[in-house]
Amino acid sequence: MNNKSSRSNLAFRNSIVSGLVTLLNFPIQFINRYFMVHYLGATYLGLTSLFTNILSVLSLADLGIGTAIVFLMYKPLADHDYDKVSLIMHYYRKIYQAIALVIFTLGICILPFLRFFIGKSISYPHVYWLFIIYLLGSASSYLFSYNQSLLYANQQNRIVSWINLLVTYIMLSIQIYTVLLFHNPLLYAALFVFTGFVTNILVSIYVRAKYPLKKSTGKLSRADKHLLIQNVIGNMFMRVSGVVVTGTDNILLSIFAGVVKVGLYANYVTITTVIQKFMYQIIGAVTGSIGNFAVTKSHHESEKLFNNLQYINFIILNIAVLGILFLSNDVVSLWLGQRYVLSQLEVILIAISFYVMNYRVLGWSFISVYGLARYMKAFSISEMIANIVFSLFYMGVLKLQLTGVLLGTITSTILTVMWQDPYIIFHHAFHSSMKPYFKRYLYNVLIIVLELMIIFRLNKFLPTSLWGHFFALLGIVILIGLSIPLIFYCRTTEFEYVLLLLKKFLQRR
Repeated sequence: MNNKSSRSNLAFRNSIVSGLVTLLNFPIQFINRYFMVHYLGATYLGLTSLFTNILSVLSLADLGIGTAIVFLMYKPLADHDYDKVSLIMHYYRKIYQAIALVIFTLGICILPFLRFFIGKSISYPHVYWLFIIYLLGSASSYLFSYNQSLLYANQQNRIVSWINLLVTYIMLSIQIYTVLLFHNPLLYAALFVFTGFVTNILVSIYVRAKYPLKKSTGKLSRADKHLLIQNVIGNMFMRVSGVVVTGTDNILLSIFAGVVKVGLYANYVTITTVIQKFMYQIIGAVTGSIGNFAVTKSHHESEKLFNNLQYINFIILNIAVLGILFLSNDVVSLWLGQRYVLSQLEVILIAISFYVMNYRVLGWSFISVYGLARYMKAFSISEMIANIVFSLFYMGVLKLQLTGVLLGTITSTILTVMWQDPYIIFHHAFHSSMKPYFKRYLYNVLIIVLELMIIFRLNKFLPTSLWGHFFALLGIVILIGLSIPLIFYCRTTEFEYVLLLLKKFLQRR
């Protein structure tokens, strides 16, 4: 099998497996959240969401090193140079062990100030032990995670997906059993946060059995070190800005609106996270293929691939946004009860925020595999500053609470990275104009506006019962979300690319 067909086949298999595993993981998130709410309470839900955000800020300690090191592995894996792969993995392991120690130390330093984030009005037993459990889970996740990166770089994402699915189902079963039997929040939390650690151990066993890696005492070349440092610096700024934009939402919301509001918002974040993971799995499944493509194809061919994949990303994102906008309140009502539903304005802002943030998903992959993170420093800083300023203005001055958090994310994204990301990609990777990109962006927005008008009109004729309304609207969202983008792109190369993928899928069956 030639390199092109092999690359295409691996990308296809990864996409199918990733999509399937994500769908199988879909009910897990809702089952887990259901038992957290009904057996441990809304306060526990808010606290765990807050702790997750605090620890996501601490995870800045990795500075984007993982992404930068994966970039170094594409070429030696393509050349079957396992001596160099072993050397890179050796560096990776040592760095991540140090990061785990740094995260744990920083977490312990935060303990005396935990009440500032929680609020004095919240009285919950074992709150400090709960934070320590989440801290241990976060730090331990770095001890073996570097082995996953080797599989990602070598287009073996599906192995990680299957292992993670198996571990997650087993751990969830144990969680449900223990919460029904003991109602112990600490035990439930421990089983939840160490799921990733168990997955990493099993992945490590697989990597050691399948790859001819050996202990390495050598050193990276000066050129590799320079490239690594440049990309680490760029990834550091990207990571800092990403955490400020998304990772601090619950911290600010807890300070200005309280932990319970954090819990209500977290239910919707669960829905959007499941959808986001599905998108990331599909795009991530072909990232290794993009890396191989980048070192073997011309700039024009790479740009064409970007446009084709961006169209696929838009179709998925389009359906996701329509689903969030029209179905999320029904889902929360059926799942947890009417009292956990947010206002329609807040849901609309969640959908808009989801769109502007995740339209960039593919761009992140191209920035990563082309090693362009070194150009992102100034842009990442501008996004971070804009988000802080607008969020504090909306929440502190206008007292908008959750609406302010969402408006801060939307405003800062539109004013900064929405145009900065494509500039980096088109200027430094494709060496072409980014005007066609923005024409497609506006074209896609018009498609969504048309879909919204159609669904709003059809919604008046749907059943009023909750279950009947949900399933009828679900069918309409999928039908409209698929058909309209296909119709509006029916004479383009992007549409031909999708047809080619479908043809390959049918042939493999």
